[in-house]
Amino acid sequence: MNDNYSKAGLQRLFQKGVNNFLLLHKNGKAVAFQLDQNENVNIVGRQTDISFKSTGLSLLDDGWKCVGPGLEYSWLFE
Repeated sequence: MNDNYSKAGLQRLFQKGVNNFLLLHKNGKAVAFQLDQNENVNIVGRQTDISFKSTGLSLLDDGWKCVGPGLEYSWLFE
């Protein structure tokens, strides 16, 4: 349980629209993905060397919503 708590502090999941998501990690990684009707993940893009704080703020300014830490998608960073 404590491991999940520490991981939750390291990443954020953003959503725009119904199926568009972006998972952002404090280590400078981001994964953009979409979910289909069966909740299958389709990775749209990956990016490294980004700023966690400024990217998150830019996403919010662009109409994205932070919907949690997104721990169920942590495997996308592997």
